[in-house]
Amino acid sequence: MDFEILKDFNSYTNNKWQLKSFDERQAELISQKFDTSYLIAKLFSIRQISVDDISSYLNPTLKDNIPDPNILVDMDKACERLLAAIKNKEKIAIIGDYDVDGSTSTSCLIKYFKSINVEVIYHIPDRFSEGYGPNKKTFQSFKDQNINIIFTLDCGTVAYEEIKFAKENCMDVIVIDHHQAEINLPEAYAMINPNRLDDTTKLGYLAAVGVTFMFIIGLNRKLRENNWFNDSLKEPNIIALLDMVSLGTICDVVPLIGINRLLVQKGLEVFSKNSNTGLAALIEKANISNKISTYDLGFKLGPRINAGGRLGKSKHGTELLTSEDSLEAKKIAAELDNFNKERQTIEAHILKAAIESLTTEQLEKKIIFAFGQDWHEGVIGIIASRIKQKFNKPCIVFSSKNGIAKGSGRSVKGIDLGNLIIAATQKGIITQGGGHAMAAGLTIDEDKISNLQDFIEGRLTGNEQLNENIENYADSVINISAINTELYDNINQLGPFGSNNEEPNFIIKSTKITFVKEFGDNHIRCGLNSDIDKNVEGIAFRSKNTPLGDAIMVNKGKQVSLYGKIKVNEWGGRRIPQLHIEDIGKEIK
Repeated sequence: MDFEILKDFNSYTNNKWQLKSFDERQAELISQKFDTSYLIAKLFSIRQISVDDISSYLNPTLKDNIPDPNILVDMDKACERLLAAIKNKEKIAIIGDYDVDGSTSTSCLIKYFKSINVEVIYHIPDRFSEGYGPNKKTFQSFKDQNINIIFTLDCGTVAYEEIKFAKENCMDVIVIDHHQAEINLPEAYAMINPNRLDDTTKLGYLAAVGVTFMFIIGLNRKLRENNWFNDSLKEPNIIALLDMVSLGTICDVVPLIGINRLLVQKGLEVFSKNSNTGLAALIEKANISNKISTYDLGFKLGPRINAGGRLGKSKHGTELLTSEDSLEAKKIAAELDNFNKERQTIEAHILKAAIESLTTEQLEKKIIFAFGQDWHEGVIGIIASRIKQKFNKPCIVFSSKNGIAKGSGRSVKGIDLGNLIIAATQKGIITQGGGHAMAAGLTIDEDKISNLQDFIEGRLTGNEQLNENIENYADSVINISAINTELYDNINQLGPFGSNNEEPNFIIKSTKITFVKEFGDNHIRCGLNSDIDKNVEGIAFRSKNTPLGDAIMVNKGKQVSLYGKIKVNEWGGRRIPQLHIEDIGKEIK
């Protein structure tokens, strides 16, 4: 996509403001054909949604948009195996990852099997004592229980030795995953992973829970074709699982395009029915009173589910999501809420230490490494994300103990961290590692950390978009008087928003800051006024004592330009339009 750089403009925070390009003729055509405003038509053009596709984009259906699951390599093979296993009443076990994607994947499969009267056992490895993915101890336990089939969900793609052990002990392993794969794959019975190198589906953007849902569709169809359902066993409503599918998809920050956008859109509709006992308890605990949003999934529900795995209660997320007892669910939700508060305290302490440890030399590198002894492993991924956001560079944070370091990394657009980690593993620099484009985990000898940084620096050619200052991309320039609830509702037709389908940002030109107030936890509220005496509330979250907050304060009573998102605050039956301010600059006439 091309961008128009606002060369004559400088923000107070020294960030670049750029306007996204669009096809004016296409925007005109969209506006006329669909009787919508030119601004909304422009948003469709920017996202390169053609005139012919707009109707299906606005009103997508699962029937017309979910592809045949069998296009995924090994899908039909896995479904056939499960059909036989169900008929023969073989014993089935599941190993899932401890994060939200893993917990939702595991919970979806458990709930589906329960709906067809198939018993399964499951195990969520403890991230501290067992690490990521399957291990031989767990497989041995499954063997002792006469397990015949093992699912690995959101893990298993690089579990070579573990899966070999299972095969040697007559257990069939079915991997359902989305992490980057190497040329050689483990000896699994089936490897359903759209990111394996021989998969041509172009569905590599799916989260593991999305791949799991595709498997459930395939298995359900296989059972239907074999007349498995009857008066005594009704075909289950798999659509009811989409609340968990949407949660896992949002929290794994995969691109919200194609199937993912559809799954999340339909999942939000399922959320409104409040049918999942565990999620209902967590929603109540998180004090979500309005219609559930992707923000709620990513920033309120997801962190609470993750908190269990981060602080040593890896099964709590799955236990909550599969619970059908309201009292039990409320108890688990309360525990997860407390874990999340504890996580926030630990995170704040380590983040401060990590940032203070970064030298000028380290910050000048293409990838930032932060290192500490005995830092809590459960939060180093979050710390990496915070540092990445602060410096706009990929970051890996390491916690070392007894000479062995565990690392968790987060990347920026244009740098595939998962591939870099796999390449380092193949070179023998890393003991174990894997991931996907935006996130990765690894284990490494402490004395090889500098070797790893040199290796990655050498792989980054300098062509990657690593900017000292953040580039703020705007969809359009508008007046403050244009902001109202109708515009907000029209914008949200393009949602749900997330990675690769970002919520539109706007530049608001020539508006006056009428008042400024501090509120809550380091937030700033202000009044915004146009030349036609229209007042709009502006909110700058977590901006107190930051360049953004300081600039808002000193510009009280002055004309400025603003960059941010249009929102609506729903309270007491009222809908109040807001501008969530992300940057401030000098007046644009």
